[in-house]
Amino acid sequence: MKRKSWLIALCFASLTVMFAPQSCFAEKLANTIDELVKMYDDTKCWECHTDQHDEWKTSFHSNPINSSLGGIRNFIMIGLAKEWNTPLTKAQILKCLDCHAPVVNFASEKLAVQIAEMIVTANDKKGTPEAEAVTKELAKLNVGCTACHNIKATATAQGLRGKAVHGKIYSASGYGNDEHDTVEAVELKRSIFCMQCHGIYSAPDGEKIQCNTLSGSYQDAYNNLGGTETCQDCHMKDNKHNFPGGHDKEIVAEGLGLNVQITQYRHLPGQVETAKNQKAWVPSAVVTAFVENKAGHRIPDG
Repeated sequence: MKRKSWLIALCFASLTVMFAPQSCFAEKLANTIDELVKMYDDTKCWECHTDQHDEWKTSFHSNPINSSLGGIRNFIMIGLAKEWNTPLTKAQILKCLDCHAPVVNFASEKLAVQIAEMIVTANDKKGTPEAEAVTKELAKLNVGCTACHNIKATATAQGLRGKAVHGKIYSASGYGNDEHDTVEAVELKRSIFCMQCHGIYSAPDGEKIQCNTLSGSYQDAYNNLGGTETCQDCHMKDNKHNFPGGHDKEIVAEGLGLNVQITQYRHLPGQVETAKNQKAWVPSAVVTAFVENKAGHRIPDG
C-alpha cells in the first residue's frame, strides 16, 4: 500500500514539472544596473563594428534616458502618481523604458522601480552631487547593439520569429561571421521596426502610449500619397548608425524645401519728396516664401 502511494506521488510530481507554467523557468533577473548591463554586454560588438559604434555614440540612442529625463519623470510623477493614482511598478515604468532602455525588461521588480526613482532624482535635483551620481548610472542604460539586434529584433513579428533568443544576433541581411550566431530578420530594414518605439507604443496591458505622431503621419500621409522610402532610407543612409533627426542641421535641410518669389514694384510713385523737393518713389518688393515638407512625416516631430 505504501509502495502504491509513493508511486502515485512520484507520478503526480512528474506531471507537475512537465506541465508547470513557463514562468517557473524564467531566466534570472538582474538586481543591479551593472549586472543588468553585463547580461546584454555589447562591448564585444565594438571590436569588429568600430565605425557603427563611433556613429552610434553621437546619437541620442546612446543616452536615451538622460536625454529624456523630463518626459519620463512627468510620466512617473504626474501620470502615474496624480492623474491615474497608480503605483510605480516595473510594468508601468516599462511603458517608457521598453523603448528608452529595453534591457530593463530583464531587471528585477525592485531594480526597475529603483531606476524609475533615479530618473526622478536626476531630473528634480539637477546640479547636485546626488543627481550627478544617478545620471552617471543611468547613462549605462541605452539603446545599443543588443537592444536592436536582439531584444527588440523580433518584437514586430513574434508569430513568425518567436521571442529573441539570448546570444543570437538578428540582422536584416542575415550575414554573420564566426564571432556570433546570426539570424536573418528582414524587419530590421522596414519602417515598422522603428515605428514600434517612434510612434504609438502598445503596452502589454493594452494601454497605448503616444509620445509622438511620426508613425501616424508617415502612414496616413506619406505612404497614402505614394511615398515608398522607409525610415532607414533617410535616417540610416549607407548603413550609418548615427540616426540623425531634428537635431541634425543637414537632415533638416534635406527635409525642408524653400521656394522664394520676389516681385518688385514702385511704392507711392510721385508722392515722396526728396531733399531737393523732387517727386520720387519708394523702391519696394513683395517677398513670398513657401516652405515645403519633403520628409516622410510631420515637421516638427520627435
